[in-house]
This record gives sequence, structure tokens and C-alpha cells, in this order.
Amino acid sequence: MRTIWLIGLGLLLGLYVGELHAAEPTRKTIWQGKLHLGDNPEQYSNVLSAGMTMQIPCKLDRDRKGKLIITTRDIQTLLGEGHYAELIAHFEEQGGDFPANEHVVETFRLKGNSTNADIDHTFEFDPTKGLMAPANYYSIRIKLDTFIKFSLWDDFLMKQIDIEQ
Repeated sequence: MRTIWLIGLGLLLGLYVGELHAAEPTRKTIWQGKLHLGDNPEQYSNVLSAGMTMQIPCKLDRDRKGKLIITTRDIQTLLGEGHYAELIAHFEEQGGDFPANEHVVETFRLKGNSTNADIDHTFEFDPTKGLMAPANYYSIRIKLDTFIKFSLWDDFLMKQIDIEQ
């Protein structure tokens, strides 16, 4: 009888541990590459330039908070509050006759003063923050901080965007 009880307890614990592993956050890469953002594409002449902004669509689990991890290189924000990383919810109209409506869920700032080093900027987010209805999909938009005048903007490289949920 004791053996059966121990086996039953072992199975129960195994199921419980399995549930814990299922709930652990997983990290997935939604974009990876090398892209220049800034006003001087000649600074990185061997890298494609996106100019002032880039935006990548993604699916998120609405019921789970998460982390946004953005990897950059050579960010040097000396003035202003840093470059912008925005989590945007998109809502599609039924019938598809109109473009999706956008709602900025959260805004984060990419700051730094480094050269020749990759930096991971990590931000916690809630995909439902301020939303009245479920979004059809989300996107991550990276925008330059234009606090200072043109030709003095920070030029940096985007390397990777990960979501952990």
C-alpha cells in the first residue's frame, strides 16, 4: 500500500512540475539582423539604413505579461531621454476595408553611452495595459530621439528584438 501511495505521489508531483515548466516564460526572437538608425548612413556604410524608424509585427499572448529585449550597438544618448521603443496594439476592422487602428500600449526609452559593444535593453510590459478590447496583433516600433537638431542625431545599430512571455 505504501508503494502505491508513493508512486501516486510521484505522479502527482511529476504533473505539478510539468505544469511549472509549461508556465515558464519562453524567449523568442521576432527580428534579428543589422540595421542602421540615424541621420548619417555613411557612418555604417556597409549596413543598410532604415533612417529614423523601424517597426516589426508580432503576436503576443494577451493573458501573460512579458519582457521586451532589444539589442543595440553604439547607442550614445547624450541629450534627451533616449530613443523610443514602443509596444503598439493593432485593431483590424471587420471586412478589412480600412487599415488597422494603432494604440501605443507602452513606451520605453533606449539609453546608453557605449561604443563597439552590444547592449541588451530589457523592459517589462503588459499587453493589455489601457486596452478595452483584445488586439488583433502587436508591433514593436523603434524611433530615433530627435531632441537635438538634424545632423547631430545619434547613429546606432539595431541587432535583435526578443519577446519573453
